Amino acid sequence: MAALAAWTVVFHLARWTGATRDVALVAWLVVAGIWLVLRWRRRALNGPQGISRPMAGGGKWSDAAAAAGLLGIAVVLAFVDVDGLWWPALWCVLAVLLVLAVRGVTARAGAPDGRPVRAEPVGATGMAAVSVIVLAVLMAVLSLVMVRPDQDDVFVVNRSTWVAEHDTAFPERDTIFSDDVLPVERPAGLPTSIEALVGSVASLLTVSAASLSYLGLAPLVAGLSVLATWRLLRSLGARLPALATWVGTAFLVLDGIEHGSFGNFSAGRSWQGKVVFLVVVVPTLWHHASAWGSDGGRRHLRATALGVVAGLGLTSTAVLVAPAVAVAATVAGVVSATPGAPLVGGVRTSRTAWSLAAAVPALFVGLATLIADPQRLADVAASGTGALGSGVRAAFDPLRWLDSGTEPVAMVRMVFGRGPTALVALAAVLLAWTVVRDRRARLVLLAAPVVALGFFGAPGVLDVLNEVGEADAIAWRMLWVLPIPAMVGLLLTARRPGLGAAPVAVPVVVLALVLAVGTPITSSANRGTEMVWPPAIDLPRPEVDAARTLVELAENRPAGEVGLVAGPEDVDFAVSVLTSKVKAVSPRSSYLRGRHVDESFAADDRRVLSHALAHGYAEWGVDAVAEALQLLRPDAVCLAVGTPGDGAEVAGALADGGYQPAGVDEACRFWTPSRG
Repeated sequence: MAALAAWTVVFHLARWTGATRDVALVAWLVVAGIWLVLRWRRRALNGPQGISRPMAGGGKWSDAAAAAGLLGIAVVLAFVDVDGLWWPALWCVLAVLLVLAVRGVTARAGAPDGRPVRAEPVGATGMAAVSVIVLAVLMAVLSLVMVRPDQDDVFVVNRSTWVAEHDTAFPERDTIFSDDVLPVERPAGLPTSIEALVGSVASLLTVSAASLSYLGLAPLVAGLSVLATWRLLRSLGARLPALATWVGTAFLVLDGIEHGSFGNFSAGRSWQGKVVFLVVVVPTLWHHASAWGSDGGRRHLRATALGVVAGLGLTSTAVLVAPAVAVAATVAGVVSATPGAPLVGGVRTSRTAWSLAAAVPALFVGLATLIADPQRLADVAASGTGALGSGVRAAFDPLRWLDSGTEPVAMVRMVFGRGPTALVALAAVLLAWTVVRDRRARLVLLAAPVVALGFFGAPGVLDVLNEVGEADAIAWRMLWVLPIPAMVGLLLTARRPGLGAAPVAVPVVVLALVLAVGTPITSSANRGTEMVWPPAIDLPRPEVDAARTLVELAENRPAGEVGLVAGPEDVDFAVSVLTSKVKAVSPRSSYLRGRHVDESFAADDRRVLSHALAHGYAEWGVDAVAEALQLLRPDAVCLAVGTPGDGAEVAGALADGGYQPAGVDEACRFWTPSRG
């Protein structure tokens, strides 16, 4: 967390001062080295720390009523599309049940049963620790041998590749279709820094950014995600934290039915910044912020602040999610530690205020994003006023509050899906608090659904966020406040009276059911996932080999500084990830529109040529293909193998346009301009 936070700061200082890539990397390494020395000295002086807390008292009827009602809500959400005006009704019931559960926990805050639990268990040894380390290694290996291409890499890894291949200042604009010339494709906002870090380290190690992303960062993050979940479970007082970690991680591996599922944002995509945020930073924030609230340890506050800053370097989603987690976890911790204290004043207000201070960087970035567009500075005032004005209007629109345009249940479907797999996850979200007895743990596990479903899921909230900040595309990520692996592990491994084998038997039965009806992330049904050995970079196969050939052909062009190649979208996708020195015509069809597109970009011609090369026929006519070839004039072309009629129509257009065959492989027939 400290390393990521330090790089985020160094990266933006480098941007603002115009420092080069290598200067920024050296500065970061120096800061990281100093931090490690100070951290080691502090540990040597203070030794291991842990504070004992009493557990909450026994359950009451309110707990049982709230738990039964929340289970019913989980069933409804898992199987019924509660949209339109039905959502406000369901949300009201959910809110009442969550309030009832919170009141039940806080009302018994002064009635401990005398048994202590450590605030932060330390020094875990033995088979439990070994088993978790083994699991971390297994997840790291899974990330290496699992190939599930994701088109976000056209932007994400291409950015890293450009940095690795250029020792200049970090790019501010587009690197997919130009060399820092066109406007960047992504919306306005603070650029993430993780891609620049990968590119900088790749240049230092003299490896490709793609190799470092897929074969270096990915297994590291996959392993760290297991350790982050284990630490959170231990701090929540799980009776069997190692077993719960295994069960929660196993659920992630089986949770591949939806593209936006927590499972698909784990080992299969662990090189992307948003995944690092979700699987490492979010559980770490829950741990440290709640410990700061309950114990007041300054190191926990520092870690919370570092987590917020690190999140900003990983994903724009951190602007909303990180402050929500930091404040909610702190409130849960401070309420658990101060039973009977007034709501305002004293320790509660002080620690909550400090957590807000730790979240200030994210809040500042969010505000700046609303009023600024880095590439249209003259429109700052107008865009800011317009965005804020539309947000205010949306906030006071009663219809928006009742019948959402952005349906919360649709967000639930995007992440959890429907059916038994969704039921397991949603039941864990709403019921995990019932299986722990530590006050802080209960309130933390209640705070997560309160924020995710009670706040972000409240009628109209997602619409207001969309009106103010165009957040519709990432509204489903508000569910990322939920530490799903820990919650699932806790619920399934809980002890059941009269059934001593429950911690093992229940997970086996439930996970077997999920396996039977769901889709593991390793399944070919999960967007064509492949398991390969030896480990390979996560690019389309065999298109990645064709992409390498295209790059070689384009680099041998007779003239020109920047090459251009054309092929089916998957081939162009691989080209953009492998190198920034050769550009692809259409690496992602959705990128043929946006802020970077003007008349000179020739978006229609790119679309025509890409479609023709992928399908072997001219959808918009041979003349349109000929015009696209004449205008774009790529240095090398891939015509897909196995198209209807062997692509004779497009092959003829290529020949008439002055191209000649240059070889064939499993995916492509290659063409290059005639030398004559």
